Amino acid sequence: MNLTHSGFDEAQGTRSFPNVDLLYDYGQFLRRATHAIGHLPPDIAHKRIGIVGAGLSGLVAAYELLRAGATHVTLFEANKERLGGRFLTQCFNEQHPAFIAEMGAMRFPPSEVGLFHYLDRFGIKTTEAFPDPGVVDTEIHYRGETYHWAAGEHPPEIFNTVHRGWNAFLKEGVTLDNGTYLAPPLLLTELLEKHSFEEVQPEWQRYLDCFGDHSFYSAMVEIFTCKSPPGGKPWRKPEDFHLFGSLGIGSGGFQSVYRASFTEILRLVINALEVNQRLVPRGISTLSDLIAETVFGGISLSERICRTRIESINKGANGEILLEGCNGETYACDRVITTATTRALQVNMRLTQNQAFVSRDVARAINETHMVGSSKLFILTRDKFWLKHGLAQNIQTDTLVKGVYCLDYAPQDPESWGVVLISYTWEDDSHKMVSMTDKVQRCKRLVDELAMSAPEFARHLVPLEGDYQRYVMEYDWLTDPQSLGAFKLNFPGDDVYSQRLFYQFQSALDPEQDTGLYLAGCGASFTGGWAEGAIQTALNCACAVIASLGGELLEGNPLVDLHSHYRYC
Repeated sequence: MNLTHSGFDEAQGTRSFPNVDLLYDYGQFLRRATHAIGHLPPDIAHKRIGIVGAGLSGLVAAYELLRAGATHVTLFEANKERLGGRFLTQCFNEQHPAFIAEMGAMRFPPSEVGLFHYLDRFGIKTTEAFPDPGVVDTEIHYRGETYHWAAGEHPPEIFNTVHRGWNAFLKEGVTLDNGTYLAPPLLLTELLEKHSFEEVQPEWQRYLDCFGDHSFYSAMVEIFTCKSPPGGKPWRKPEDFHLFGSLGIGSGGFQSVYRASFTEILRLVINALEVNQRLVPRGISTLSDLIAETVFGGISLSERICRTRIESINKGANGEILLEGCNGETYACDRVITTATTRALQVNMRLTQNQAFVSRDVARAINETHMVGSSKLFILTRDKFWLKHGLAQNIQTDTLVKGVYCLDYAPQDPESWGVVLISYTWEDDSHKMVSMTDKVQRCKRLVDELAMSAPEFARHLVPLEGDYQRYVMEYDWLTDPQSLGAFKLNFPGDDVYSQRLFYQFQSALDPEQDTGLYLAGCGASFTGGWAEGAIQTALNCACAVIASLGGELLEGNPLVDLHSHYRYC
């Protein structure tokens, strides 16, 4: 599927695309916000606004509030050494900053309209494509055999049934055994591009009604073992489902997330998040850094960051919101935006201990939302050996290694160093990585594992100068003390949690419900783990703050115009 038409104009960047759960176009809203998303007049511009977290969501919220006239914005960041949250670009060698490891977000589809708005605004370029399976020469290692997949071609023959079936489902939909017809996911994508919301809404609701309580695996079984399966050929259990788990839906194997909610995975497809994924050559942390360097009133955003971890949030005697820092200081705010993960809100900040700021329903959503573990290990190699020796640029395995991606950060220099993401794992596969606490041990174990099926490739997986300490880098998001996990990916039946968290900001419309605290961050969105969710919720909460304080909002803003169109329970 090639989304280079309509709202996806590669020459001008992404400008317009509403997500299926929202039927609201943040791209259009941002395009109209030439000067600001709203206005805080001088008599209220001095109100104290606290933002917990200086990741992408917190930085965007602060940036937009300052553009709207706020003068007293403070960001509270628990990490003493950096900002950016799960935008985490690490450099192997400071003298050669072009060679990087993206430990957090690394693939950026143009349907992320909000993200590309800010990438464009700050002059950050993206490459043509990320080296996903099938986009580049790929090998799939399955049950001890190696299957070659040439770039741009169909997957190897062994995957024919699942490849045809999945693509037929995307293009033709499915009629279930109970007679229910589910529209083609790609048709929903096309209707979203055209803003044909009245046609999209009932079709997506039908998916929610049919499969809202299903795991990805159980829904796939019902779709592909029914009487009239997409592609015309029923899938065998368990063989074909194992094959599909290794092949995935575009960015790599999905075996490890078979237990996740089917609708969580399908919305990624409909929202075009799994296609045309791009890479940021300078590193995605560049965006965080440039936003933080922006100056308002002679003060940069970075100078507005207070480096302390917020450990509790309470109400003051005069109605102010009190943020208790780990440094023993208390910070009084008139309005607060939290951008931390749901686990951090519960564990680190104890937000759900009382009902002062969030309802019982929202508190339960915070406590029960599932977060995925994720691990990465990168090696800086002395050359781009995959190009020199005609080896695959992507390897997907059903072993300990899982996903391997070869990254070229100096395409103009054929003799430059190479960067290899030797292992990108989620969930149980990530938990196995966490058990290997020494990165040198982990690296050598993974190389040894890969050598069993790809000995020629593994032979080149030696860090530059043989220096494992300097040129091997790994990260486990499950053990990150601020995030406590990589990203939100709910279990079956839990879409209602995403709904409660996402729409919590609209409490600002009702003075009786408005507590002055609003939830942002990708974990409070329908697209956990994607930068777009962080930006959408940042804009939501910035609008909520402006309205709650008595300011004016740009017409067509999400606080007023964004409505829930669906039943998730």
